[in-house]
Amino acid sequence: MAAICERLRQDPAVFADAWYDELDELSHEALERIQTDVIRKRFHELRHRVAVLERLASQSGIKAIERLEDVVPLLFPHTVFKSYSTAWIENGQFDRLTRWLGGLTALDLSVVDCSGLDGIDAWIDRLDESTDLRVVHTFGTSGKLSFIPQTRAGWDVGGRIVANCIRDWHGRGRGPDLLKARLPFIYPGYRTGAGAIQRGVRSAVKLYAGGDENCLFLYPDVRFSADVASLAGRLRAAEICGRSEDLVLTPRLHEKYREFAARELTRARDLGDFLNEMIRTYRGRDVYLLGVWPVLHDWAQAGLKAHLRGVFGPGTVLHTGGGMKGRALKAGWQDEIFEFLGVSRYFEFYAMSELTAGCPRCPAGNYHVPPVTVPMVLDPQTGALLPRSGRVRGRFAAFDLLPEHSWGGVVSGDEVTLAGADESCACGRRGFHIEPDIRRYSVGEGGTDKISCAGAQDAYESAVRYLSALAETAP
Repeated sequence: MAAICERLRQDPAVFADAWYDELDELSHEALERIQTDVIRKRFHELRHRVAVLERLASQSGIKAIERLEDVVPLLFPHTVFKSYSTAWIENGQFDRLTRWLGGLTALDLSVVDCSGLDGIDAWIDRLDESTDLRVVHTFGTSGKLSFIPQTRAGWDVGGRIVANCIRDWHGRGRGPDLLKARLPFIYPGYRTGAGAIQRGVRSAVKLYAGGDENCLFLYPDVRFSADVASLAGRLRAAEICGRSEDLVLTPRLHEKYREFAARELTRARDLGDFLNEMIRTYRGRDVYLLGVWPVLHDWAQAGLKAHLRGVFGPGTVLHTGGGMKGRALKAGWQDEIFEFLGVSRYFEFYAMSELTAGCPRCPAGNYHVPPVTVPMVLDPQTGALLPRSGRVRGRFAAFDLLPEHSWGGVVSGDEVTLAGADESCACGRRGFHIEPDIRRYSVGEGGTDKISCAGAQDAYESAVRYLSALAETAP
């Protein structure tokens, strides 16, 4: 235990090579000391290298991290990752967008040549080609994409942690080792893109399946387009404001959107064809299946109607998450899925694009926070840190110990109940867990685009203004 604790203190990425339960017996106080030491080290390493962190720390008067509470004023509201001007995208000013992003990472983005770029997808590809950055974008449901700086190595660390969780979650070494098993990887979605799922898929192909020849995708040759996601978000926002006619589409963007819309019209049919191919190719075999509950239930209903049961082998890994996508399924829907697939053991995670490691769900329904993530709950009105004991409900915040080139502290738009500091979960596991009653704060409650910061609000606003000013600075 002492060895893993010291290794974790020096480099949290060693968790990717450990048994997933190796720190489960560590006391809350001992783990918090290690986590605080790592945060202190990260602050020392990054303060003068991440521009927005430097600005926020200076404005807040914070020179060092001595206690966990000291980091709270330095947590980034998740809105900082979309604090750029939409006009830069609309006008093709990707040099400005790059300088803005450079304020969120210690990596040198001045080497990126932004000439000749015709959209967000091309910009992300240029970043991939020129740097170790592997930026991830969100879906833009609020009208604007977030761009979160992650690295190539970070995605592989996250993939290994998921594999270790699946191997050890039901007992050390009792589950399949995805890093060795090389199971066929099945995903009813897009193979490529820079969304969190697609970035994760890329790592899974390499780490779990051993290559594309051992995979099956709904759209193997189609990209989940950031340009289309951005446009869809802007269209929703413009329609709400009654100003959709003001949006100007380039011919290339209009073509991308038409192609996406056409695919959506045939998506149900495509999923049916995919189901048939999946059964024909992999029936009776152990596979690694990534999918959301509603799609899995649609498949189960179709399969059971055709008298198909126990499609896959008993060693199959089912990985799911992402909620119900607005669907209300009838009682017994999970049993139908398990009957069709032939497996009942599944892995469901509560995850955020801003965090490297997700929180696996236990049989009691709770999401357990891994030791490389420091969970916090903030008062939704003041942003103050609420007690890290008992059961406490408020705005979820966290510090990700894994990123080396960006600041890991973030405040989410989720309301959660955090427990586990004082007593074990009903499943028997120790440590912090998030109860399943998770919801998004509405705008009226200080929601996704209005977050009260724990430090002075003007310090955060000053830091965001500074980030925007960086983008306007000529190279």
